Amino acid sequence: MRKIIAKKGLIKTTMDFATPKLYSSKCLGFAACWWNGQMKQSDFIENVEPFVDFITHCPEVEIGLGVPRQTVRIVLKGEERRFVQPATGKDLTDKMNSFVDELATKLENIDGFVLKAGSPSCSIDRVRYYSGPEKGAPVRKEGSGFWGGKVLEVFGGIPIEEDGRLRNTKFREIFLTKIFMLADFRRVTKSGRMHELVKYHSRNKYLIMTYGQKYVPQLGRVVSNPDKKRFDEVTQDYFEIMKQFMNSSPRSTSIINVMTKLYGYFSKLVSKREKEFFLKTVDSYRKGTASLTSLRETIRMWAIRFDEDYVDTQTIFQPFPEELNSICDSKVFKKQR
Repeated sequence: MRKIIAKKGLIKTTMDFATPKLYSSKCLGFAACWWNGQMKQSDFIENVEPFVDFITHCPEVEIGLGVPRQTVRIVLKGEERRFVQPATGKDLTDKMNSFVDELATKLENIDGFVLKAGSPSCSIDRVRYYSGPEKGAPVRKEGSGFWGGKVLEVFGGIPIEEDGRLRNTKFREIFLTKIFMLADFRRVTKSGRMHELVKYHSRNKYLIMTYGQKYVPQLGRVVSNPDKKRFDEVTQDYFEIMKQFMNSSPRSTSIINVMTKLYGYFSKLVSKREKEFFLKTVDSYRKGTASLTSLRETIRMWAIRFDEDYVDTQTIFQPFPEELNSICDSKVFKKQR
């Protein structure tokens, strides 16, 4: 785990976080390789770059297409997808399939993907599949691009997002939470020490609970290791369960339940007015008129005030570096360029 150092004028964080390893489409701020020779700026990528390690590719450039280049499209022949360039008549399907198959086997220890929406190679959804290469050919259906589809197939269970969705506050926060959670888990698996896994499970207990009550006892049984498995087997079992909730979002009902459980640590210590304020805030959150931040800050302040270290160190209060809180405050980023 490395200490996050200030970059681009950011203040150094007061906590240590493992560094996520993210894959990104190369056109998202790393190279001018979009089909028209431009670079697609991503505010999300720009803001998180100081805190993560990136791996980037442009599949279309990697298979030999130039920049700028004539557009490519996915054409259906029967139910078979073909990757073609209408202006040149080239069928690049075999090259693209070879590239994505090889790349998928090479990528290791990836904590998340940020892929370019609207790309016939990178997009994970809503790519148009045409009935033919000719101009005006009708769209038969929509689906994923060649590389985006391979990512979904091989890496399902870790966070996969398109750049457009990450302009949404909710999706940004969920994505950040997951990638830092996975990076921390990688650090634990690398340590080879069971007590590190025990500590990981303990500090993430309430964060995990927001994805569903059932996961904490399931993971707890894995950590207890009744069958005396090797450490690598235990961490693999743990990761398989993690992947189940990595495919989902926290539920508001689960969040309220977690906040109420945390409130239980202090319900006999705080004043009547404080109790009333907290319960009113819970009700407002349930109605959508109060933020999760207000609930978390109230409980966090009580943890500090009453010196409750177990609660204070729960990752639910600071799942990623505090410098990134600012990109989860505004409702949407400015329009991408």
